[in-house]
Amino acid sequence: MRVPTLESASEPAPESNAASADVSHPSRRPEWTALVVAAVALVLAFTGEEWGRWWGDVHAWLEPLSAHFAPTIGPGLPLAAAAALLVTAHGPGLAVRLSWRRLLLATWLAGLAWSVGLALIRGWSGIAEPLTNDHEYLVDVPRVDDLTTLIPHFLERVDIRGDEQWVTHVAAHPPLTFLSFLWLDRIGMGGPAWGGVIITVLASTAIVAVLVTLRLLGDESRARIVAPYLALTPLVAWSVVSADGVFMAVAAWGLAVLAAAAVAPSWPRASVLGATAGVILGIGINLSYGLLLAGALALAVLASARSWRPLVPAVVGALVVVGVFAALGFWWVEGQERLVHRYYMGIARNRAYSYWVWANLAIVCFCLGPAGVAALGRAVAGMRHRAVEWSAAWWLALGAVVAILAADLSGLSKSEVERIWLPFMLWLVPLAAWLDVRDRRRWLAAQAGWAVVISSVLRFTW
Repeated sequence: MRVPTLESASEPAPESNAASADVSHPSRRPEWTALVVAAVALVLAFTGEEWGRWWGDVHAWLEPLSAHFAPTIGPGLPLAAAAALLVTAHGPGLAVRLSWRRLLLATWLAGLAWSVGLALIRGWSGIAEPLTNDHEYLVDVPRVDDLTTLIPHFLERVDIRGDEQWVTHVAAHPPLTFLSFLWLDRIGMGGPAWGGVIITVLASTAIVAVLVTLRLLGDESRARIVAPYLALTPLVAWSVVSADGVFMAVAAWGLAVLAAAAVAPSWPRASVLGATAGVILGIGINLSYGLLLAGALALAVLASARSWRPLVPAVVGALVVVGVFAALGFWWVEGQERLVHRYYMGIARNRAYSYWVWANLAIVCFCLGPAGVAALGRAVAGMRHRAVEWSAAWWLALGAVVAILAADLSGLSKSEVERIWLPFMLWLVPLAAWLDVRDRRRWLAAQAGWAVVISSVLRFTW
């Protein structure tokens, strides 16, 4: 009996010819198996407190999510519904027919409308309110009078020590993120409203970076297939409520520039682009310590391109950024060490590793939605049958898995991974290219429905 390959599940064909295309249709069993496994994991995770005797304290508002059960219907619902209907009905066909530049623009606009619609389901507060959290960056903005003293003395207030300590999010990140909010405040764009709008717009560009990266690495056909899935990804439910959405976009564009370096025709061009990618990724790790794990995705880019020429320039570019901050008074390694110390002085020490080490992975399934989980099932089936084509989408998904597993096993990501792992989960979305062509609209509809439901039922804390 012939085992269907992943490639056979994703043969691109115009919508008008999809029904008659000569495509081998694999069994749907892997998708449904993955959905059942994810559902069971989520049920167990959401009842974590009930089974506390097995692993101890869970310490979350709505375990395993950092959210509250608060059903509502707001003005953003029509916009989200319209975006979902248009993308589901016309997205797959337009993705094949549009010119590349128009596809990028259409995907970005659809994704932006989708993310804004989901956020506004809770009214304007859906964009502005998350940044008013008592642990957010804006709380500490009034406490800084002189920007020139921030970086040299930043680490002194990371440790837990009464009123002098930074709030949670400021202390948990390198100073560049907080400095960005301070700059916005100084130029008259401070406060939660401006912050929410800027985060939403910047975060929305990450899906364009994914498409650009795939095309640069020779995977345009799959990029076109997954464009509608990127536009309607449920991940935006978290990217518009936290600065992690910006971290996701910075990392994605750094990887896109690295892909351009990897396929550059000449050594000088590859070196310049590689160094530029390194600078962008170096900025990333000075926004979030966790973006160091984006190195796994960077290696996946180079492996896909079968070119290691940009590696050294990229590393040098990243080290230059780290060196600049060190010269200004912030040593990245010391910051990471102090963060870990504070992490285990706080609530994290009470969060049982034996629960979160698997519940975090259940959250990934929750965030990816039905199509994402089904695509993971198809990917696992392909590996089991050794029917994997090592395309760019596959390499990047593998890099994302490595980054997620490293973060999970480290014990430094116990809870809140729905926002913390955004820069990695985004690269799992392209696995949707291997879903059966017959089911594309159904999976898109399922994705959209899932995102609307969770955004209407849950209020995310940040």
